[in-house]
Amino acid sequence: MPKTTSPSAPVAALAARAFPYQATYTTGVIRPTNVTQDEMNAAVSTHYTAWKRAYIRTDGGQGSWVKYDSTNATVSEAHGYGMVLSAYMADKSLLDDMFRFFKAHPSIHSAHLMAWKQSLSGNAMVDVAGGDSATDGDLDIAYALLLADVQWGSAGSTNYKAEALLILHDVLANEVNPVTGNLTTGDAATGADADHTRPSDFMTDHLLAFAQADSANAARWKQVYSTVSAAVNYQFTHGSQNTGLMPDFMVLSGGNFIPVPGQYLETPHDGDFAYNACRTPWRLAMSFILYGKTDMLSAQQQTAAWIARATAGVPNKIRAGYWVTNGANGTVYAGYDDLAFTAPMAVNAMLGGPAAQAWLNSLWTSIAGGDYPVTVNYYGDSIRLQVLLTVSGNWWAP
Repeated sequence: MPKTTSPSAPVAALAARAFPYQATYTTGVIRPTNVTQDEMNAAVSTHYTAWKRAYIRTDGGQGSWVKYDSTNATVSEAHGYGMVLSAYMADKSLLDDMFRFFKAHPSIHSAHLMAWKQSLSGNAMVDVAGGDSATDGDLDIAYALLLADVQWGSAGSTNYKAEALLILHDVLANEVNPVTGNLTTGDAATGADADHTRPSDFMTDHLLAFAQADSANAARWKQVYSTVSAAVNYQFTHGSQNTGLMPDFMVLSGGNFIPVPGQYLETPHDGDFAYNACRTPWRLAMSFILYGKTDMLSAQQQTAAWIARATAGVPNKIRAGYWVTNGANGTVYAGYDDLAFTAPMAVNAMLGGPAAQAWLNSLWTSIAGGDYPVTVNYYGDSIRLQVLLTVSGNWWAP
């Protein structure tokens, strides 16, 4: 049977910002008014304990990893989620054990990036499916190490800040197109593939934090952020005017990034709002929430207004897929809901606007237990927990 970590409460380990830690958000950002702060903090703790019990494994003896599907496998995306969550929850023992696993699985192309998938074979977790990296996992792992540096400092057995910088330098070298400044999908993306980007990797708060932490390369990180902003706003004015929706994948065309036509990497919905892009209402809102950046605010507020209208203010009427480019923009193509699509809209609702408070209150109730149980699946639960941290006011910048 798979091993699990103890479901006991996380250990603060003299953390500088032990959970709960109330962050200061940009003026105008709203939070739920139908629950108290203590109730929100308690919900985060409950979901974190359940998340650890359900998904953290130690099989293979190389450290802790996140079980992401019905097989004994993990991916770097899941690993990044786990390290970010453990840093915010001041769970040093888990973060350090996950860092140990990360160090045991470098990409075949980049010494300081993570091979994107591992599977249990015999008594060891081995790299499978190519051994190259995936950008989203690397960005989250670097961000988690910057959080760890704030929490515990870097004078101990692990120099968190130095390790984060090693990752960031490899990201710039191997996961950013040096000509256009776009994030690629991973360190195996060369040639035409380097002209593709995945909007779910547009972790806007991460990019701004990287520019501050990696001062020697601040200009390059700002260029990456500018490329993200330009792609979001071009789509907002060229197809997603009424919805603000982003697709799963984009490709450079005539100097601008547009949704990919048909299937590029995963499904025929690669050019639509599907299981990658469902995270963008959360990721794209963060640069305003934490840093007050307004360059993508209009697009995100449009998404909040559109989805509230489209669902008549009922969160579980958010569907698990909308056309962006392969059909009429904003039209449903999936007939069911999914926590991974519902939860990110709560962060999006924090940006305010007409009727936003009632919509945010309903979304909190829905994702915290009203419509979804404490454990649904790895993907939805991992996204939800990060959303709950944000909406409850516990997501701070390193």
